[in-house]
Amino acid sequence: MKNVLLVGANSDIAKSLITILLDRGFNVYAACRKEFFSENSKLVYVVLDICDENSIERFLDKIKDIKFDAVVNFAGVAITSPVECMNINDLKYQFDVSVFGLVRLLKLISPYLDKNSKVINLSSMASFGVFPFISPYCAAKAAGDILLNAFEIETGIKCVSIKPGVVRTKFWQYCIDINKDNFNNFEGKYKEIGNFLLNNAKANSKKGLFPNDVARVIFKAICAKRPSSSYIVGKDAKFASLSRFIPKNILNKIIRYTLNKRMKARKN
Repeated sequence: MKNVLLVGANSDIAKSLITILLDRGFNVYAACRKEFFSENSKLVYVVLDICDENSIERFLDKIKDIKFDAVVNFAGVAITSPVECMNINDLKYQFDVSVFGLVRLLKLISPYLDKNSKVINLSSMASFGVFPFISPYCAAKAAGDILLNAFEIETGIKCVSIKPGVVRTKFWQYCIDINKDNFNNFEGKYKEIGNFLLNNAKANSKKGLFPNDVARVIFKAICAKRPSSSYIVGKDAKFASLSRFIPKNILNKIIRYTLNKRMKARKN
């Protein structure tokens, strides 16, 4: 029987993946920051906050002698701000969750993996770095991909980065709430773009991929003997991935033009 650990398992995508895994007979260890209970013997909830060392120590007591066939990390947050107005503590928090938290997780689960195990991280099309005003999120996702790849080279354990486009989940509202103070950074010359970004985030919670669309791709990676190192999910993510082949000066002009065009369309 295969064991899968999901970190940040209260996300909408993780919940969809839990259903898929249980239907196919997997044992699922669902790690969340607060305690939940399950009547299904194959679903075990455990408390874990990858930004809290004490939580990590307590978590280790719960998973003794378990070998995981796959570990999937969903933990994430998205900080928004113009760079020149950015609060450094907010930037640190972004990296604490998405970068330092990922490293803590890799250090934590390494003894519970073998050469056939897989580590899967939910990245984003933002890792291609083409989205202004959410540069902390873009930078953290790109850094996470780099660290994950280095971990694979160093250990021989297969690592997979999942890069979805817009997914209709509660993550958008969560990010709106957590950035409540940061929207003050959009006063003055950034006010118009700030309003656009806020409205766009609200709209994204109702469009794009369904959580199950991404969950199915993650399940495919879990089951594959030779999974790809990266899965780009959604038309918008595939479009964003093309930015790698465009000269930076041209790409920046395209991004500014597209952003201005979308803002005008929103006003009309």
